[in-house]
Amino acid sequence: MRRLAFGCVLLAMLAMPLAAQEAPSESDQSATAFDAAAAWDEFEQVLRRGYAYIERDDIDVEAQLDRSRALAAKAPDKAALRRIMHRTALTFMDPHLIVGPFEDDDYAIVMTAADLDARFEDGKALIVDVRRGSPAFDAGLRPGDEVLSVDGKPARAAAQAPFGEVLPDPAADQFDYGLTLAVNGRRKGDRSLELRKANGQVRTFELGSTRDWANSLREREPVDLSFVGPRGDVAVLSPLNSLGNNDTITAFDAALKNAIAAGARAVILDMRETPSGGNTEVGRSIIGHFTDRVRPYQMHRIPALEREFTVPRQFVEYVFPREPFFGGPVFVLHGRWTGSMGEGIVIGMDAATGATTIGSNMGDLLGGLWNEQLELSGARVDLGGEALFHVDGTPREDYVANVPVEPASTARDGTDPALAEALRLLEKR
Repeated sequence: MRRLAFGCVLLAMLAMPLAAQEAPSESDQSATAFDAAAAWDEFEQVLRRGYAYIERDDIDVEAQLDRSRALAAKAPDKAALRRIMHRTALTFMDPHLIVGPFEDDDYAIVMTAADLDARFEDGKALIVDVRRGSPAFDAGLRPGDEVLSVDGKPARAAAQAPFGEVLPDPAADQFDYGLTLAVNGRRKGDRSLELRKANGQVRTFELGSTRDWANSLREREPVDLSFVGPRGDVAVLSPLNSLGNNDTITAFDAALKNAIAAGARAVILDMRETPSGGNTEVGRSIIGHFTDRVRPYQMHRIPALEREFTVPRQFVEYVFPREPFFGGPVFVLHGRWTGSMGEGIVIGMDAATGATTIGSNMGDLLGGLWNEQLELSGARVDLGGEALFHVDGTPREDYVANVPVEPASTARDGTDPALAEALRLLEKR
């Protein structure tokens, strides 16, 4: 087994690539005899040793692993076993826990390749938020739309389908996660969503692949700068899913310098387009512009070391001041497309700068990302090996905004609710 991370601490929270887990060639897929039970055991050992979030109180982990283990023992080949492991990972409702190499009929990665967030409320499958500028947004889908069917399957059946045989009876939170996977479709191919709109009209929407759309965004500039407000003097700085690109450091420096030179009286740091995460160098560089002294920004804990050696390891990471410094009012926007390092920047801005955070629950990409190649199955596992916390001890995934707003990206009328709230609060000052 070639270990990529378990022998050392990975301080960088790596972006989740869309292409890193591509399917192998046909020759690699040949059905050769192998020990499926042993290959499953290799996977389960990786989870138990390295996954920081294996202990859960919202799902019965042991029952799930028992059920998946029994199915895995009957897998006829590596492809079938990989599918069982992949679906088992989905039951943890953690976009950082994935098993590849991916196949075209796997569901798209949320939230990187996602333009819709959905959940069940009072027995109805509802769209909760819509990614601005996405195919779903442009087609007119809005929060509050009721999902009647996905690709011809009733909403509840569609929400169970991503888990397949490994989870025949999902819990409520798992149904919500499955629904979000379902409405965002497979890695390849279009989606067909039958919705009931707010006016009662039932419509069918044919939407393209979110994976293809996400890939089309790769050529954007790392950081966008715009100005809003009644006098056009509020700078909006938006990293565009670029937190894993070290060029973002100098791009953000330049954008903030331009904002200050233009007389910005306030800054809105918009973290709602960072679903793929990134690395801590970029994250710390951004936070550093808004503090005038060295401050803690997040806390790490590494359960794998305690499991192996019975000796806990926990440490706090710091940010340092960085020029240009901005000392005026700062608002940080976040939502379901704020992922991993984006989530780290949000809690870091709260801890280290005193900025006002505005938004909804974030992407919940759990922990700092580790990965490992499995020898017996040929699968690759990505998982959160480091548990991450606000410096006050709050788990990152449990963070609540100073000003909660849901939906955070798109209101029912298509406007931007989090941005509107930032401007409202600024004028109150």
